[in-house]
This record gives sequence, C-alpha cells and structure tokens, in this order.
Amino acid sequence: MPQTNPFRMAVDIGMILAFTLTAFFALFSATTPALTDAVSLAPAGPHPVSIAGKGVVNTEPDIATAVIGMEVLRPTVKEAVSAAQTVVTDVWDALHARNIAASDIRISHFNIYAEPFGSDGLRNEDEMHYHASNTIFITIRDLDSIDAVLDAAIDAGASNIYSVNFTLPDPAADDSETHTRAGPHLRQN
Repeated sequence: MPQTNPFRMAVDIGMILAFTLTAFFALFSATTPALTDAVSLAPAGPHPVSIAGKGVVNTEPDIATAVIGMEVLRPTVKEAVSAAQTVVTDVWDALHARNIAASDIRISHFNIYAEPFGSDGLRNEDEMHYHASNTIFITIRDLDSIDAVLDAAIDAGASNIYSVNFTLPDPAADDSETHTRAGPHLRQN
C-alpha cells in the first residue's frame, strides 16, 4: 500500500471543508450580514435612472423649401442690376399669386460680376458684359402646389431651381411623440 503524505492530506481536507462551508452558506443563508450592512448604508428615497436609446417616428413632411435663382447678362452694371431687380419683382409677384406668403420668401443673396469672355474669347474693356444673379429661398406649405409654384417662378423669369427639400415645421413635436411612444415608464428629468 502506498504511503500518503500527511501534508497533502491536510491540504485536501482543508479544501473540501472550505468548499462545503461556502456551498452551505450560499444555499442556506437568506441574507449575509455584509450585504445587509451595505444596503442599509444607501440613502432612502427615489434614485434617478438614465436611459439612452433610439426611437423612430415615421411622419410625412409638412412643408417644402425651394432654392431658386435668376440670372441676367447686360452690357452695363446699371442695366444688369435693373434687369435683375425686375426679374426678382416678377418672380415675387408670381409667388404671391400662388399663395406664398411674403414671410415665406427670402432673398438670400445678390451677386454681380464682369463677364470678360464672349464667344470669340476675351472681350475688350468697352465690350464688357455684367452678370447679375439673385437667389431666393421659398417655403411652400401646400405640398400639392409645388409644381405650380416652381412653374410660376420659371415663367416669371427664374432661370434655376437649385434644390427642393422636404421637412417638418416643428421637428421637436416628433421628438416629443417619440418619447411618448417609448412608454409611460420613461420619465424625462
């Protein structure tokens, strides 16, 4: 029969005893004093909870914004400015006739510069032409009238439609709806 090492036997018995006691306390102990003490140290009252997430609300756009431009080319600065102003006035009147409110029409910028090149190359100074342009931002609140509004602007002298974007007049309302749909259990602080 092989001889047993008393030191090895003591270590094995100690490990079995430690494992048994740990299992016993884990299974049969309802609460541990250290855990109870830690809980009692917590302040009483509600605790703030922060929740991060992403919500989606699908909505149809309510308004459209369009950027249109008009350009003229004339032999003098005075004639270019006058012609550009006439086109802006005509476009403005056409937009009003299409029920676009004055507050929904904004002139973004006016630009004028010399046009030194003609069909034959560089022009002489006395043959210089001047290029004048305006850009107007329009808010279109009746989405069914977009085509008619843009056609009216082109018919009145606008030469470019740079963009048409669809948006919501109050995106914060959709944010609020997203929070509401998240459920009554979520509260904003």
